[in-house]
Amino acid sequence: MKYFALNLIVKAPLAIRADHAPEGADTAKYIPGASLAGSLASFHRLHYPDNGNFEKLFTAGLVHYPDLHPATLNDPKMQNENRVPIYPIPKTAQTCKRNPGFRHIFQGERDKVKEGDRHGVRDSLLNWAIFSLADKGNRLSNDQNTVPAAMLLAPFQDHKNCLYPGCDSLMDHYSGHYYRRDEDSSNMITADANTRLHTHTGINRDTGTVQEGILYNRRVFAEGTRFWGMVKVADGLVQTFTEFVEQVGDSELIHIGTGRTRGMGKVSINVEQMENEQHSFSLLQTRLRAFDHELRRAVDKFTGSKSFKLNLSPFYFALTLHSPVILRDNLLRYRGSIDEKVLGELLQLPADQFSLLYQSASVRRVTGWNELWGTPRTNEFAIETGSVFLFESQLPQKDVEQALFNIESEGIGQRRAEGFGHVCVSDPFHSDPFYLEGKVR
Repeated sequence: MKYFALNLIVKAPLAIRADHAPEGADTAKYIPGASLAGSLASFHRLHYPDNGNFEKLFTAGLVHYPDLHPATLNDPKMQNENRVPIYPIPKTAQTCKRNPGFRHIFQGERDKVKEGDRHGVRDSLLNWAIFSLADKGNRLSNDQNTVPAAMLLAPFQDHKNCLYPGCDSLMDHYSGHYYRRDEDSSNMITADANTRLHTHTGINRDTGTVQEGILYNRRVFAEGTRFWGMVKVADGLVQTFTEFVEQVGDSELIHIGTGRTRGMGKVSINVEQMENEQHSFSLLQTRLRAFDHELRRAVDKFTGSKSFKLNLSPFYFALTLHSPVILRDNLLRYRGSIDEKVLGELLQLPADQFSLLYQSASVRRVTGWNELWGTPRTNEFAIETGSVFLFESQLPQKDVEQALFNIESEGIGQRRAEGFGHVCVSDPFHSDPFYLEGKVR
């Protein structure tokens, strides 16, 4: 498979409905891969009916269309680095409740953001790891080598309040997307989507004219908003795919989302090939070692010279979802979590060799519209983007890393060609020592 960075720019107000609940519709915070694939498929069917490549591009699973994450950055120097990924922020992230956001101020932000306006973002997964290990040790121990009850919550006490000098406000959850230029944590910046309210008038169904007294607003992505996603393309289809996207981008006839008959949803797209080294096996090995090392270092710091010790397994790793994941069991029931049994099935390894230490996950309903058939899609349930699952393994890293690399490169669950199933193993966001050393991103 080859990897391409797909960049999308909104040319006309774009609306994506997040849900079709009877009481109203929320606005999605990103462009689903199914919406992108459906719009491209509709364009291909109308303009290239006899091309013969429709099945290869859209139904054979040879091209994996991604969710497009918001990529509008406040720093103009970073805005043009189109090949650098945008990542979803994990559910374990925390920030100051009163002054949220990544602390570093970039050159292009200095006229809008002042020093101290943002107090930093940190990750709490290692704190939860220590708590889970201590609690598990207490439940399994039959001797005096247990953690006192008062110490169980100790990993959270130092980070219950903001560490910014003179603040001391409570910490809160932090969500969204972020951009990371390189391995330096100080180069992290929130990636936003510019939205605004788009006003509409109601239409009288009998007369087909404006209905007096009916005026409503819909939140849309504003013109100029950027989105980013990574497309995976089979080796033999690279030329066909790139030529098709170039033709689509030049035409500017592609429309995405709702309200397209009203002139909404017009976009332009382009792709650039990425280096496969960014998704190499050696890079995964480095991330696995870094996360395992930081977890053990955090445990050593917690125990210190205390009278108790925590018994550690040979290896620890985390799964962080970078897109919604649709999983079903043998009876076609939707799964709302990745536990030991599910992990064993995904890795094709004995499930009894793994233990789920901690999870921060949620489930949401997935709706949509089938553009080709002109009918609604069947409602499904997916584990939400940003969900985190921490595992301990009785197997050493060398016995697990290849299986972990396979699920990261191939994805998990259903509808992977439509942007579902992207998982990151031991995301660097969790093991970054920048905050652990008393600093703040």
